[in-house]
Amino acid sequence: MTISDQLREAIERYGTLYAVARDSGMSYAVLRRFMAGERDVYLGTADKLCEFFGMHLTKPKVRKPKPNGRRTKK
Repeated sequence: MTISDQLREAIERYGTLYAVARDSGMSYAVLRRFMAGERDVYLGTADKLCEFFGMHLTKPKVRKPKPNGRRTKK
């Protein structure tokens, strides 16, 4: 599940878009376009939404590089 998917799910669970915009201080128009799939959110917007919902990224597992210096794909 992507960060965008997690944010959309959190917004849906919160209630209305208006309530999220009002309570988080985010623009209703930006949230509406994000939820409609018309646009992605900027990293700063995602940061604000994650802070509002109490969401945090977890630290990735350390992956060892391939012998040629390239990382492996998941």
